[in-house]
Amino acid sequence: MTEILQEFKIIWQYLEKYKKAVINTAVLAMVGAAITAIIPYIYGRLVDAVSISAFSLDFVLALLGIWVLITLCSAVLRKIIAQRAGFISVDALCDLFYQQAEHIINLPLSFHKEKKLGEILSKITRAAEHLREIIDFTVFNILPRFFTVFIGVIILFFVDWRLSLGAFVVFFASILFTLYRTHLTLDASRKMNKKYDKGLGILNDSFLNIQTIKSCAAEDFQKNKIHLAYRKGVNPAFKKLIVLWDNTIFFQQIIFSLGFVMVFAYAIFLLKINQISSGELIMFLGYLNLIQVPLSDLLWQWHSFQKGMTVIKRVREILEIKTEDYNLSGEVLKEAKGKVEFKNVSFGYQNKNLILNEINLLALPGQKIAVVGGSGEGKTTLVDLLSLYFLPSKGKILIDGIDVRNLNLQFLRKIIAYVPQEIILFNDTIKNNIRYGKPDAADEEIVAAVKAANADRFIETLPKKYEQLVGERGIKLSTGQKQRLAIARALIRDPKILILDEATSSLDVESEKLVQDALEKLIENRTTFIIAHRLSTIRKANKILVLEKGRIIEQGTHQELIKKKEVYFKFYSLQFQKTGN
Repeated sequence: MTEILQEFKIIWQYLEKYKKAVINTAVLAMVGAAITAIIPYIYGRLVDAVSISAFSLDFVLALLGIWVLITLCSAVLRKIIAQRAGFISVDALCDLFYQQAEHIINLPLSFHKEKKLGEILSKITRAAEHLREIIDFTVFNILPRFFTVFIGVIILFFVDWRLSLGAFVVFFASILFTLYRTHLTLDASRKMNKKYDKGLGILNDSFLNIQTIKSCAAEDFQKNKIHLAYRKGVNPAFKKLIVLWDNTIFFQQIIFSLGFVMVFAYAIFLLKINQISSGELIMFLGYLNLIQVPLSDLLWQWHSFQKGMTVIKRVREILEIKTEDYNLSGEVLKEAKGKVEFKNVSFGYQNKNLILNEINLLALPGQKIAVVGGSGEGKTTLVDLLSLYFLPSKGKILIDGIDVRNLNLQFLRKIIAYVPQEIILFNDTIKNNIRYGKPDAADEEIVAAVKAANADRFIETLPKKYEQLVGERGIKLSTGQKQRLAIARALIRDPKILILDEATSSLDVESEKLVQDALEKLIENRTTFIIAHRLSTIRKANKILVLEKGRIIEQGTHQELIKKKEVYFKFYSLQFQKTGN
């Protein structure tokens, strides 16, 4: 019982915002339920009224008139209730989507790197739809119908307590059976949902990485992966659930059939010995039908409610994950200069297996700092720490002498711009993708940023120019075009600190020159961190850091490191097949 109350408490959290509308609709639903419960009583009295030889025509007509009036009122109420319930359920559905989206967007980057987008979207979508169904059908439909049953049993009790008791026994037995079987079907349903989420995650990965699949000619491999997920996972789990469900319905129908046949047989016996009238028998049959229909739906509705609550509770587990601390009361610098300092910084996930170890570096405003090293040495992690995507396990990171943890997080990230090697664009217009860097940017600012990024020439050749849609993840644009849009997006922000993840490593000669010219404009007078893959691009860096096993093992200018002939020299020689320079 405690668990059920907790579940209804969760539903109420989505309804509380619309308390007034919920209460008004619930009152109307209960009134409609009470009206419906009167109808069998009326036609029972009609049968008794016309059974006697000297019946009153006026009385019969009055009962018929009341019946018609109640029927019309009931129909109008059902229409109003259905519409209001539908509106409330849709409002709650949208609230759940927004609540989850708001929370997930505020979660740290580590969450997004670990979780599969397809599985998360599957959970949220199914939870929202289940919430809508629970509110629409259970709260405003099934519960009022059981209120009708309750009133019907009470009325029947005053007609003949023995028949009422028999109907109640069948009613109670059906509820107990439903509760017992629900646990079995829910367990199977949970297992099926896990298989379903996994399959959807694989589907999502397949569609997002379709270019990689085709470039590797791996269509058969990926199709087999999808086939296994659904044929070996979803298929058997779903079939097991169907068998459990069908068996449950079968036994429920047996309980209904045998129980109500026995009660009806007893009613016939009472009629035979003149303990009840023909009208009371008809009335009993009416209430029997009134009781049986909701009971027939009970198993399905209870199972749907429990299944829905399981999905809703699973998606609400995401809300328990701690969001980033935006430190809204943190400092906001009037004029950031871009001085960056790492003091004895170490980092490891859950403070274990350190990725960075005792990092010390100083970048003065406007300096260019290059970070080189082998794969997995901590280059990306180092710059991620600067934006506080992760908190240092040890040490401090200072910007203009202030610990980044004491800064307002939104301010911190607004003064830092990141241009990655792989550019991801929204499936939106070119203008809106650039404006993402500065949502309140005027069109003139966007045009100026585009020209500075050498992107104006290709944009002018597009059919819709700035209003051109770029496609999912920018798939309609070339790599060089996407890079220039990313640079324009960074330029419009006018950041004090810039992070570049070797933005020219995968470009053709012409695109590389355009992007390189745009980058020169971008890094001017900005503190810049360059994650370097091609060492030829960092010769002019003020300082080059060489990372190995999370430590800075060398640092200096290009010429200084070449003269030392150690690790950097080896990297450089491997790339250019020559020594010196």
